[in-house]
Amino acid sequence: MPLWVTLYVALMVVSLPVGVMMLRRIEQDWLHPVGGLVSTLLSVAFVFSYWMPDAVPLHSPSVLLLFGFVLFWDLYSLKRLKAKLPEYFEMSEDSELQPNSGAWLLGVLLMVPAYYFGALVCLRVIS
Repeated sequence: MPLWVTLYVALMVVSLPVGVMMLRRIEQDWLHPVGGLVSTLLSVAFVFSYWMPDAVPLHSPSVLLLFGFVLFWDLYSLKRLKAKLPEYFEMSEDSELQPNSGAWLLGVLLMVPAYYFGALVCLRVIS
């Protein structure tokens, strides 16, 4: 596994507790933090499964459902956070984190490698 992939996985694992606690405070329930935890752990599993297929054997067709869950949950969470973060932090109208700003693109771009490796694992299962 290349160094950049190891650093990427480390970033995901280190940021996981912060994301879970933030979702818990914003949403005031346990569904969203647990969903975020499962989604992130599945994303890490996809990365490991691509680089070390014997260590994390995701070889059954059910991996397509897992990948679908990750995509659905991340898009759902992004939509919810775009609506709730400005009011949670009491931001002004000209804040950089408003729903129509480009700052949200960074969050999506950080997940692109996990989606890429997840898609490659799914393609390996299909073929």
